[in-house]
Parts: sequence; C-alpha cells; structure tokens
Amino acid sequence: MNPWKYADGVTEEELISGGYVGFVYAFHFEDGSWYVGSKHLYKRVKDASKLKDTSTENGWREYSSSSKIVNAKIEEGIGYTRIILWPFKSMKETLLVEAALILSVGLHPSCINLALMHKARLPNAKDRRRLFGVIQEIQGWLT
Repeated sequence: MNPWKYADGVTEEELISGGYVGFVYAFHFEDGSWYVGSKHLYKRVKDASKLKDTSTENGWREYSSSSKIVNAKIEEGIGYTRIILWPFKSMKETLLVEAALILSVGLHPSCINLALMHKARLPNAKDRRRLFGVIQEIQGWLT
C-alpha cells in the first residue's frame, strides 16, 4: 500500500494530535480516475471531545477503500496516490463533507464513486460557512 500523502497544511502529527477523529481522502490513479472517501481515525470515537489516551486507532494507515473498483485497480497494479484531503473534529462533519463532495463532483467523468448513501443533518450557520469553504477548496483540487 502506498503511503498517505497530505494536502497542504495537513501533517500526520496534526492528524493524530487529538483534535480530529476523521478525514476525507482521495485516490488518484495514473489512468486519470479518482475516488473520494472518508475514514474514522479511532474505533468508536465520533467526536474529538470524546477522545481518550486509551482510544485505539482504526487501521487508517493501511486502509485502502470500501470501493471494489478502487481495490481492483490497486490489485491490477495501476499506479495511484492516496491523499488525506482534510481532517475533521467530528465524524458528523467528515461524513457531511464526503457526501457533499460526492454529490457535487460525482458526475465528473473521471470520478469512480458509484454511490452516495448518507443521511445528514446540516450544521449551524457558522459551521455551514466554514464547511462550505472547505468543500469549495477540495472541489478545486479534484476537478
């Protein structure tokens, strides 16, 4: 498995500093296709305020994807880069941003996501503005 790369401003140290519990990521394949997903950092922790010294990582370092297409491309030997795009303090935000990205760029011909299955509650006005900015920035990276 290729190592994770990090978008500008994100480091592994920051990711595991205790302020985040999830992230959105992308796989970019050398054939031009890409995939967007999300991952928990810790088992059974949905908010950074609930993190404890005893919290256990959720296998994110070795994680590929739940996508059969992504895993098949990796098995076929198609070159790829996997990038952690943005960390989040809650899985609620992580999953909302993943869903918004898939919905907004999922019809792009290079996107290999096949489904969007998520029920989300929208955040308050302050968090909406912040997350909208995050989504716009990531959209620019993907397309």
